[in-house]
Amino acid sequence: MTRASSPARSRLDSVRRAIPLLQRPDLARWPEVMVHGAVGATAMFALSAGALTAGARVLARLPLVPRESLRGLPDVTVRAVHPERIHLDETRTTDRGGLLALRQGGGTVHVRLGPVDARPTPTTVSRPVLAVDTAEPLQVDRARSNGFFWAGTPQTAHGLATEEVTVDSPVGHMPAWLVRPDAEQGAVAGNADTWAILIHGHGSARGEALRVIPLLHRLGLTSLAITYRNDVGAPASADRMHHLGAAEWEDTEAAIDFALAHGARRIVLVGWSMGGGIALRTSVRSAHRDRIAALVLDSPAVDWQDILIYHATALKAPARMRELALWMMTSRFGARMVQLREPLALAEMTPAYYAEHLRHPTLLFHALDDETVPPEPSRQLAALRTDLIEFVPVVGASHTREWNSDPARYERRLATYLVRELGLRIPGGDIQVPVRDPASAALEGSIGLRL
Repeated sequence: MTRASSPARSRLDSVRRAIPLLQRPDLARWPEVMVHGAVGATAMFALSAGALTAGARVLARLPLVPRESLRGLPDVTVRAVHPERIHLDETRTTDRGGLLALRQGGGTVHVRLGPVDARPTPTTVSRPVLAVDTAEPLQVDRARSNGFFWAGTPQTAHGLATEEVTVDSPVGHMPAWLVRPDAEQGAVAGNADTWAILIHGHGSARGEALRVIPLLHRLGLTSLAITYRNDVGAPASADRMHHLGAAEWEDTEAAIDFALAHGARRIVLVGWSMGGGIALRTSVRSAHRDRIAALVLDSPAVDWQDILIYHATALKAPARMRELALWMMTSRFGARMVQLREPLALAEMTPAYYAEHLRHPTLLFHALDDETVPPEPSRQLAALRTDLIEFVPVVGASHTREWNSDPARYERRLATYLVRELGLRIPGGDIQVPVRDPASAALEGSIGLRL
């Protein structure tokens, strides 16, 4: 056999040719490169997972952490102040139809404005001054819009005698306004044992109810405007976090207990935004369901999963991050990651769930331009329970600003509903609305504070 044909020799030559290649630095270090690559890939994965988790945690906590300091942040620019009108930079807030109020200096300045009536420049709008509630004049400066329109208390805003009472809830003593009907101030007699419990929205305050208290008083109902855990001036929950109604309904239940102990025979639950969701949850979980006569919901948070996904999508959060945020809010282990003491029962706060369990007549207003709580879940709930729910879509209004868009229309619809469902007797027929003229002169002692 020749050298060229020897198999052993061929294998030896192949090994010899490979030895110089293995001595090249870029190939000789390939095991080290693979190790570093694996470590790098693992690190990138860990970083991505960490970023996803951190982002999901932020998304989950955004609606849970009370942010009362945001109430006073200016959102409107005043460009010119005239005795009869105010010029403002044009924004979604200032250009929207209906009534608006402005506050400066934390409430040392408060003015009520009518709808837009002119455009002095291409970038400004003019609104007429309806009334000035404070001695200090409005300044050309930044200001805070007040969608509640009225300021202070039912006493300072409307001249209605107001008691500051305390509701004993599972987490402590909750302050509340109690307004009893007074025949000398025009209230219909005979309806005082029907109590309206008024529940404000997320990050809001009792002042949200100031727009409807005059009408409720005229109808002869007793009004109880409540606070709940984590409100300013109210006790905090153990975790100091909002539970989106999953726990706050217990404070409304305590308010029902208070009402029944002080002469109430039946209850009407009235709620705005998250307060509407709280009213719904109370209506299906309360031990006093037989005492609840009706619900009135204004831009209610019917489906928190829908709300959270809507806002997370607006923030361009990836779908996986949205899913992880919801898991953190609804699972026992995930709840600890966002500092909740217990997971949220979001599955029990959906149109399908409420449609199955609701048994009370309900008037449901929802602004079709609502960019805070999308109106579709309200529409779905109303469609599922046409036997119980009267749905009132409001065109041109923003979140919980249905009254502001047309006070007379809103109060007429509300009055008609309550008279019918509660069987109220109104001597002399119809009640003139709006009961309190938005342009009414400020009362002695009026203030601009949001309480």
